[in-house]
Amino acid sequence: MSQLGSRRLTADIFADSHRISTQMALRGRVLSDSLNDANTSYLELDIAYVSRIDHPGEILADYALSIVRKDRLTFVVVATGLEMAIKQNATTYAYRRQWPVFITVPGFEITGQIEAPTNIDLRALMAIGVERFIPIFNGKATLSMNQTIQFSGELILINKTAIEVLCIGDKSTQ
Repeated sequence: MSQLGSRRLTADIFADSHRISTQMALRGRVLSDSLNDANTSYLELDIAYVSRIDHPGEILADYALSIVRKDRLTFVVVATGLEMAIKQNATTYAYRRQWPVFITVPGFEITGQIEAPTNIDLRALMAIGVERFIPIFNGKATLSMNQTIQFSGELILINKTAIEVLCIGDKSTQ
């Protein structure tokens, strides 16, 4: 099995008006750790294809090396490669459940599942402490002004500061 640091993660990074389709070498870390690292304000990208959000198939430019400000990112979609995007717990704790969510960020509606305690506290969830990005599993991001444009993946990491509305469904699943 190859080392985590030697593999590349493919992801789509969304800012207010553009999508950056990228591959990045995480150098032994998972993506969520890199995004939540308070010691750096930027995320380095090895390969970047830039497109407008409303025309995602039309590549404006491509670059071998890029850098993006983490605080300006709205969300990141990881289609596959969950093990390189977030740390997985070997055991599922009995007090945690998967909750259906509906989240709005500028220009998008995001649905999926969030892992949280059975006595979920939305204020605690939204507090910006160690984790600035919330993981949404089996997520789908739909462009608000054109619902035919959708992006989905095993994981969507959403910048808490970009969240406008967060709604939790009333039924959790194990």
